[in-house]
Amino acid sequence: MLERGSRIRRLVEGTALVGACALSVLVARPAEACGVPESGLTSSVPEDGAIYPGNAALLFDGWGIGLDGITVTVDGEPAELLPAAFDDFVADLAVVVEPTPMAGQTVVVSGSFCPDEGCEPVTITYTAGPEDVEAPQPLVEESFFAVYDHADFMSSGGDCMSDSDLTLYVHLSQAIPAPGEPSLFTIAWDPDGEGDLGFRRTVRVPTGAKVAPLSLVTEQLGGKDPRTEVCLEVTAFDAAGNAANTFELCPACFAREDALPRETETPPEPDWTEADGVPGSPCAGEQPLTTGEEPTGTDTSSGGDSLSESSSDSVSDTDSGGATGGEDGDKGCACSTHGGDPGDVGRFLLFVLGLGLALVKRRS
Repeated sequence: MLERGSRIRRLVEGTALVGACALSVLVARPAEACGVPESGLTSSVPEDGAIYPGNAALLFDGWGIGLDGITVTVDGEPAELLPAAFDDFVADLAVVVEPTPMAGQTVVVSGSFCPDEGCEPVTITYTAGPEDVEAPQPLVEESFFAVYDHADFMSSGGDCMSDSDLTLYVHLSQAIPAPGEPSLFTIAWDPDGEGDLGFRRTVRVPTGAKVAPLSLVTEQLGGKDPRTEVCLEVTAFDAAGNAANTFELCPACFAREDALPRETETPPEPDWTEADGVPGSPCAGEQPLTTGEEPTGTDTSSGGDSLSESSSDSVSDTDSGGATGGEDGDKGCACSTHGGDPGDVGRFLLFVLGLGLALVKRRS
């Protein structure tokens, strides 16, 4: 009997040891450090060969880029690149050509955007079109925002991400602009009028619609309920500086809350239902706000991207007051994380480990 008990005890101890080893593999590991991308130009507005308003700013995106090695000519004559007079930066470099090119003139931007890093020279040639004198046309009735109060995310400090307690998904809609002429939308909320709270973000909307995710920390709200007490001020303008009337979005249209673990600062946008409608909003249904449901929406960093070109496609974000973007958070970061919820297998092994230790204690 004692021999049989000894065998059982050894079996349980062995099972517990295997479970502990398996759990050591399944549990979360520290996030890998954010890699520094290679310096260089990644995109430009206008693109090479385009027709672009002569009075519109040129937008250049990339990593470690500058203008020291760049020259510009208009019909072969030297010109200058001067900073664009925007309230917010809408690209890594936003500049205007001086003197302003006239319609039909050829503009050539050439040189290396990072000569000290050995970046290859580039040449961007475009034809100046008629001056842009019309502001973008935002479709206010089709624009709204939604609130996802997800589990808090805390950055490791070297993972290219920022702390995030909740995310606002701002749906922006507009009449489709001319090809190659993106609209720019500034989204802002300043509850105390001093800029100490709230947030401000400028995003580029190259087509008719875009979803801009703004991941925030609770302190930015100043105790306000993001569903009913946050009113976003939205202003659409273009690269030539033409601005539409500012409009307001509030209350939130949809809201959802859950505590499901997250591995990024900006999770995908949930698939909203009537049950998520905020009372008093056009999206309100007959049911109360939902909680505890897993979002099943698709990635919002594209033209439904939400504004997380922190990521970077043709969208550029700027951020003050601590708001962060998705895809594109910090431009150019190559990030990855490993680990997370052990899952069903991990929980089963944890159960076996606890059972084994209990039996060992009992038989000893």
